[in-house]
Amino acid sequence: MVWYGYCDDEPDTFISFDPVFTDTQHNLKNPNFSFVFDFELVYRRAPEPNSDSDSDEDLEDLCNLETRIVRQTHEFDRDWLIGGDREQIQANVFQILKMIQVPSYSDIVYTLTFKIFDLKKRESECDSPVIERIRVEIDVIVPRFPGDNDDVDIVYVDFMLFLVSFCHYEYIQ
Repeated sequence: MVWYGYCDDEPDTFISFDPVFTDTQHNLKNPNFSFVFDFELVYRRAPEPNSDSDSDEDLEDLCNLETRIVRQTHEFDRDWLIGGDREQIQANVFQILKMIQVPSYSDIVYTLTFKIFDLKKRESECDSPVIERIRVEIDVIVPRFPGDNDDVDIVYVDFMLFLVSFCHYEYIQ
């Protein structure tokens, strides 16, 4: 994994977002009132910083990160998820990330917001196929695994980092 070199030093992340479409001849029992998300969350715990170690040891630590994989399925109301504008969808993304215990790094928030907003556009097209479920894989480096006891409120810190990087992103464009 590579660390970004800009102001908030967010770790590199991977996210995939793959809608699965229904067979329109055999419409499933879900009458399109909700979206079902299948999350595969890959958490990689960052090594503790050690100023006394060699750079080779640091590189080896980054290649052998402790990993936990969590699979979750969540159902979200269609109107709640895509019913608002881009800012509302982004606010919903923050709530989803908090629920699935993923840090709200700007890369993840931006990608999910964009993909969900794209779902909204797809829904407005009358000839688009019906989405049965959405498979989302997120691979992220975290300072600690979800559920580990710690007094630091990571979600709040990540939200503040996102605001800084989002404002920076908006300013560049």
